[in-house]
Amino acid sequence: MTTARVTRSFLALALAVGLFGLSPAVAGTKDQLDAAKADLAAAQARLNAATAEWHRAVVALDQTKAAIAETKRRIAGRQARIERIEARLAKRAVAAFQDGPASTIDLLLSSGSMTEFSDRLEFLGSVAQDDVDLSLALELEREDLRRDRADLLELADRQAEEVGLLNAARERIDAELDRIADRVAELTKKWNQEQAAARALTLLGQTPQPGAAIQVCPVAGPNSFVDSFGWPRVGHTHQGIDLIAPFGTPVVAAHPGVVSRGSSSSGGLQAYVRASNGTYTFYAHLSSYSSASGSVGAGTVIGYVGSTGNAGSTNHLHFEYHPGGGGAVNPYQLLRAVC
Repeated sequence: MTTARVTRSFLALALAVGLFGLSPAVAGTKDQLDAAKADLAAAQARLNAATAEWHRAVVALDQTKAAIAETKRRIAGRQARIERIEARLAKRAVAAFQDGPASTIDLLLSSGSMTEFSDRLEFLGSVAQDDVDLSLALELEREDLRRDRADLLELADRQAEEVGLLNAARERIDAELDRIADRVAELTKKWNQEQAAARALTLLGQTPQPGAAIQVCPVAGPNSFVDSFGWPRVGHTHQGIDLIAPFGTPVVAAHPGVVSRGSSSSGGLQAYVRASNGTYTFYAHLSSYSSASGSVGAGTVIGYVGSTGNAGSTNHLHFEYHPGGGGAVNPYQLLRAVC
């Protein structure tokens, strides 16, 4: 990520002016803009580091949740087996009490032959051995159950720690975004005082790159992203790039096409922009939609950044690129060129 992301945003108008070499009305503004460029570059680097930490925490937390679910499944299975073994031992104890112990002399006197006497002794021995085996199996299951419960407590502690790391990363992201937004707002105000509004508005929007697969950054404001395509998730791999940005930041069509809307438990409020050649881009976790419908151009606002679906508590845009309408392809380098 570069500081160009911030300069292209509608919030970073003042910095954009300085970077493009326009002469400010007041001589000191140029120096301030140069200093702001350095400040924002440092803030962007911290923001990127926090974004990477957030992704790592998400992956770790997903894996721990899966381990907890598997451990609970094992515990349930062991408890069921323990109950079955205990029931069998209880039935055998009742039967032994009702029948009473048979002494060797009783077996001898009641046997019709030595062969029958020998068979009876062998049978009683096998019954006794079965009881021993059941008791041993019961103790083994109980010991495994104790270990599984200990593992579950350890996993719960790990989950709490990972939630703490995730929250800390999110707080760092929020703090850096606030710092960037405050600095940009300060410069924007100064620039508006020094330049005509009409000229300033000319510099607001992003400049599309005609012919490019992704012509504009899909987030029209300060954002941060890392190459998280293919990172592990529970049951699948990450099929897009997450652009972290403040709540309500405009989400725009990355290329011309037809916009449509949808929703799901994972993506929350989501949108698609489909080009005439079948290529489409996917936008998820929106907080709301814009009024745009039908055919849209690159840069048209189609919604706003949020955290709907399974985005957790971190506002971000999940962005996917599907050339030719096929499977998702990593758009990281394409985004770096326009964001």
